[in-house]
Amino acid sequence: MTSQHARSQIYNAIKDRGTAYLMVFRELSKRYGEAEAISVMRSASYEHGLAIGKPLACFAPRDFAGMAEAYAKAPDKGATFSPDIRQLDDSCLEVQMMSCPIKDAWVEAGCSDEEICTLLGCATALDEGTFDAAGFNYEIELWSPGRQGCCLTRITEKR
Repeated sequence: MTSQHARSQIYNAIKDRGTAYLMVFRELSKRYGEAEAISVMRSASYEHGLAIGKPLACFAPRDFAGMAEAYAKAPDKGATFSPDIRQLDDSCLEVQMMSCPIKDAWVEAGCSDEEICTLLGCATALDEGTFDAAGFNYEIELWSPGRQGCCLTRITEKR
């Protein structure tokens, strides 16, 4: 398998996760209303994040270079999410994801900007769980219409 083929498979697998988020969100919204759909999606995403974050706890409290490699550049040294590392020092990792196959799936499905923002709000609960389990504080700025890339994340030492 070529590295380009492997990258394509990784991108498509993550993009498929975005499609699954969308289908589950829309079905939950139809059955229970949007507020309940958001609640369920955030809760499930957070729980998934807790599992993802446990192996990252080895980088706490402030191995931000390790987090850059294990989180920001995962799963393929940055090829999928094109991380723009804006700050990396002994106090912080700040990274702007310049591409996102999850968001790409929503764009290709014809989602409105409003729906994409709602879905990002659901999906970023995964990041909340990840950083909680890993032992870091974080701030996340969600993508908004007209903004380049996707979300901006700032990871700092848990106080």
